[in-house]
Amino acid sequence: MGETEWDIEEVKHLKTKQLIQFNLLMLLLFVLIGYFAENRNVLVLYGMFCVLLWIIVAGTLYILTTGKFVGTKTNRRVQEFDRTQLGEKRWKRRRIIELLFMSLLSIIVTVLTFVEDYETAIFNFPIDAFPFMGAWLGLNIGEMIRIHNL
Repeated sequence: MGETEWDIEEVKHLKTKQLIQFNLLMLLLFVLIGYFAENRNVLVLYGMFCVLLWIIVAGTLYILTTGKFVGTKTNRRVQEFDRTQLGEKRWKRRRIIELLFMSLLSIIVTVLTFVEDYETAIFNFPIDAFPFMGAWLGLNIGEMIRIHNL
């Protein structure tokens, strides 16, 4: 599909649907964080984040190398739109930056997972979850602004 063939109202609907799906996933993740934090399973919490980050890295690498999108039908359509709107060169540059950032973050979390002393580690839920909630809120606000600006 070329740039002129995209129905902006459909794209807004798809992006809104994608935001709802993202929020449901984040809610599930938040509940899991709360559960493992309350049960003092900090190692499981770190391990969960480690695995999640490496899955994101693998997905981004797959998209970059094959050009095929992964995820729900809604997510794939939104990614196709974003690729069309940005242009191939800018889209690829953003994916490479995302891959590098997520790879670095994954390496750091993996190292922390293996070197952290979990016998003394304390996670005070929900106070220590405020950065997570702040990032979640920020992502929602940013996405709603981008949807509105289409």
